[in-house]
Amino acid sequence: MTGLETALPIVHLTMVQTGKLNWEDVARVMSSNPAKIGRVSEGPTAQGRPLAEGEPANIVLYNPQHTITVDPAAQATMSDNSPFQGMQLPGRVEATFLRGRATVLHAQPVPTI
Repeated sequence: MTGLETALPIVHLTMVQTGKLNWEDVARVMSSNPAKIGRVSEGPTAQGRPLAEGEPANIVLYNPQHTITVDPAAQATMSDNSPFQGMQLPGRVEATFLRGRATVLHAQPVPTI
Protein backbone atom coordinates (compact mmCIF):
# COMPACT_ATOMS: atom_id res chain seq x y z
CA MET A 1 0.00 0.00 0.00
CA THR A 2 1.19 3.54 -0.68
CA GLY A 3 2.94 5.38 2.13
CA LEU A 4 3.76 8.95 3.12
CA GLU A 5 2.32 10.53 -0.01
CA THR A 6 -1.11 9.26 1.01
CA ALA A 7 -0.67 8.98 4.79
CA LEU A 8 -0.01 12.67 5.36
CA PRO A 9 -3.01 13.89 3.32
CA ILE A 10 -5.23 11.29 5.07
CA VAL A 11 -4.05 12.57 8.47
CA HIS A 12 -4.59 16.13 7.24
CA LEU A 13 -8.18 15.28 6.22
CA THR A 14 -9.19 13.12 9.18
CA MET A 15 -7.24 14.67 12.04
CA VAL A 16 -6.12 18.23 11.28
CA GLN A 17 -9.23 19.42 9.43
CA THR A 18 -11.45 17.92 12.14
CA GLY A 19 -9.45 19.61 14.91
CA LYS A 20 -8.35 16.34 16.53
CA LEU A 21 -4.66 17.18 15.95
CA ASN A 22 -2.68 20.29 15.10
CA TRP A 23 0.46 20.19 12.93
CA GLU A 24 2.73 19.95 15.98
CA ASP A 25 0.75 16.88 17.08
CA VAL A 26 1.13 15.38 13.60
CA ALA A 27 4.93 15.77 13.79
CA ARG A 28 4.89 14.10 17.19
CA VAL A 29 2.72 11.10 16.26
CA MET A 30 4.18 10.55 12.78
CA SER A 31 7.84 11.34 13.44
CA SER A 32 9.27 11.87 16.91
CA ASN A 33 7.27 9.20 18.78
CA PRO A 34 7.87 6.45 16.16
CA ALA A 35 11.59 7.33 16.15
CA LYS A 36 11.73 6.92 19.93
CA ILE A 37 9.79 3.65 19.80
CA GLY A 38 12.07 2.34 17.04
CA ARG A 39 15.12 3.55 18.97
CA VAL A 40 16.41 5.68 16.10
CA SER A 41 16.13 9.09 17.74
CA GLU A 42 19.82 9.27 18.77
CA GLY A 43 23.17 9.24 17.00
CA PRO A 44 24.42 10.36 13.57
CA THR A 45 21.49 8.77 11.69
CA ALA A 46 18.85 10.05 14.11
CA GLN A 47 15.25 10.35 12.99
CA GLY A 48 12.28 12.27 14.38
CA ARG A 49 14.20 15.14 15.96
CA PRO A 50 13.42 18.85 15.70
CA LEU A 51 15.19 20.89 13.05
CA ALA A 52 18.29 22.45 14.51
CA GLU A 53 21.68 23.61 13.33
CA GLY A 54 24.03 20.65 13.11
CA GLU A 55 21.20 18.09 13.18
CA PRO A 56 20.49 15.82 10.21
CA ALA A 57 17.84 17.35 7.95
CA ASN A 58 15.24 14.58 7.84
CA ILE A 59 12.19 16.51 6.72
CA VAL A 60 9.05 16.41 4.61
CA LEU A 61 7.93 19.50 2.71
CA TYR A 62 4.14 19.46 2.58
CA ASN A 63 1.84 21.85 0.70
CA PRO A 64 -1.49 21.93 2.58
CA GLN A 65 -3.04 24.18 -0.10
CA HIS A 66 -2.70 21.60 -2.88
CA THR A 67 -5.30 18.89 -3.57
CA ILE A 68 -4.46 15.43 -4.90
CA THR A 69 -6.46 12.62 -6.40
CA VAL A 70 -4.95 9.35 -5.22
CA ASP A 71 -3.44 7.45 -8.14
CA PRO A 72 -0.85 4.86 -7.02
CA ALA A 73 0.54 4.61 -10.56
CA ALA A 74 1.52 8.30 -10.40
CA GLN A 75 3.09 8.19 -6.94
CA ALA A 76 6.71 7.70 -5.88
CA THR A 77 6.08 4.13 -4.78
CA MET A 78 6.54 0.66 -6.20
CA SER A 79 3.14 -0.39 -4.86
CA ASP A 80 0.16 -0.21 -7.17
CA ASN A 81 -2.67 -0.63 -4.68
CA SER A 82 -4.37 1.82 -2.35
CA PRO A 83 -7.67 1.76 -0.47
CA PHE A 84 -7.81 5.49 -1.24
CA GLN A 85 -7.54 5.21 -5.03
CA GLY A 86 -9.61 7.91 -6.71
CA MET A 87 -10.18 9.92 -3.50
CA GLN A 88 -9.50 13.65 -3.52
CA LEU A 89 -7.36 14.60 -0.55
CA PRO A 90 -6.02 17.87 0.80
CA GLY A 91 -2.33 18.63 0.59
CA ARG A 92 0.63 17.12 -1.22
CA VAL A 93 4.08 15.92 -0.20
CA GLU A 94 6.35 18.12 -2.32
CA ALA A 95 9.71 16.74 -1.19
CA THR A 96 11.43 14.53 1.34
CA PHE A 97 14.98 14.81 2.60
CA LEU A 98 17.05 12.20 4.41
CA ARG A 99 20.14 13.54 6.16
CA GLY A 100 19.96 16.64 4.01
CA ARG A 101 19.72 14.81 0.67
CA ALA A 102 16.59 14.95 -1.41
CA THR A 103 14.92 11.55 -1.75
CA VAL A 104 11.73 12.78 -3.43
CA LEU A 105 11.20 16.10 -5.23
CA HIS A 106 7.78 17.11 -6.49
CA ALA A 107 6.48 13.57 -5.88
CA GLN A 108 9.21 11.97 -8.03
CA PRO A 109 12.00 9.76 -6.61
CA VAL A 110 15.45 11.25 -6.82
CA PRO A 111 18.05 8.83 -8.23
CA THR A 112 20.85 7.95 -5.84
CA ILE A 113 24.36 8.79 -6.97
